[in-house]
Amino acid sequence: MTSAALSQIKVIDLSHHIAGPYCTKLMAGFGAEVIKVEPPSTGDALRRVGPFHKDIESVETSIPFQWFNTGKKSVTLNLKSPRGADLLKRLVRDADVLVENFAPRVMPGLGLDYETLSRVNPRLVMTSISGFGQSGPYRDYEADEMQVEALSGMMQVTGDPQRPPLKAGPAVVQYSGGLHAYSGTLMALLQRRVTGRGRHVDVSLMDCGLENIEIVLSNFLQVGRTPKRGPGPMLPWGLYRCRDGYAAVLAMPQRHWRRAGEIFDDPRLFEDRFAHVLDRMKHRHEYDQMLEPCVRARSRKEIFEEGQARRLAFGYLASPAEALESPQHAARGFFAEIDHPVVGRHRQCGAPFRMAATPWRAARAPLLGEHNDAVYGTALGLGAAEIQGLRGEGVI
Repeated sequence: MTSAALSQIKVIDLSHHIAGPYCTKLMAGFGAEVIKVEPPSTGDALRRVGPFHKDIESVETSIPFQWFNTGKKSVTLNLKSPRGADLLKRLVRDADVLVENFAPRVMPGLGLDYETLSRVNPRLVMTSISGFGQSGPYRDYEADEMQVEALSGMMQVTGDPQRPPLKAGPAVVQYSGGLHAYSGTLMALLQRRVTGRGRHVDVSLMDCGLENIEIVLSNFLQVGRTPKRGPGPMLPWGLYRCRDGYAAVLAMPQRHWRRAGEIFDDPRLFEDRFAHVLDRMKHRHEYDQMLEPCVRARSRKEIFEEGQARRLAFGYLASPAEALESPQHAARGFFAEIDHPVVGRHRQCGAPFRMAATPWRAARAPLLGEHNDAVYGTALGLGAAEIQGLRGEGVI
């Protein structure tokens, strides 16, 4: 098989939950050796988050954990013990990257801050992901997804105008943080080629939340317009109820919108007084009242296919089962078959993007501590008796 893009990169993954594991999942998928370091006995807290395979709750059956940790190795290590901290430093000596998403005081409190680890390995790129970053007046505040979405302004523009604000979607900021951490880490590795030294990459989830509303922010900064929840600035633009569900009808590209007249039965929609999107926005209620019965009379796929045929960005709301059977996904081989010793054979989503010369590698998530012997024995040179002693002491 063609060599993977990151096959020469070794990653120590101290992260948990979503943002950090998503970053390292991407690195593992493109060939990096990712060693996931987990607390003994319990492992990453995500192992205890459902849903669980066949509703059997265990550290090996969490479906979220299975997906966020594909292609990694797992070792257990108690970082709070002096022996554990020393073992981590030994792992860091020949690593390229370390990813962590603890609160900012945790790594320095363990004696594992960037300054210390960079003395162990000056070429190390250390990526830290936290709610508000490693500096600033909020750095020690706690925050989950909803707090960050609220403080960043994302919730200001999410939801109906007559109702309270809403959280945007499942872990939008966490995913954004993981993606930014991945990109930032790769840029630091590229820079290392020039300087020969590593970097500390600091990812703030609050910053990622702001980045998700960059157009809204630019609008406010440039013209002082306060964003509001409600319909978007384009019309038509959204989901409309149709004969068998919902279709996405978008008047984009604008130059092609008049071609939609061949799809919908009401010629008034394409009168000259509605020629420009600004004209339609002035008469939003009237326009929607004319459009809705035209959409309701047709099926989702009819609207989708006829719109696409006219180079309009139409779509439809699909169920998970329909997405799995999509001919587009089938043609691209998007879903990968994974075989796991506990979960068994199952399908998972594949790569979020493709690189032709260095394909994505689909591999299962590790069992808790599955690679202790290989990493501590083969890689670090510990003997079997020493490894057993570390287990007995609760170090691994």
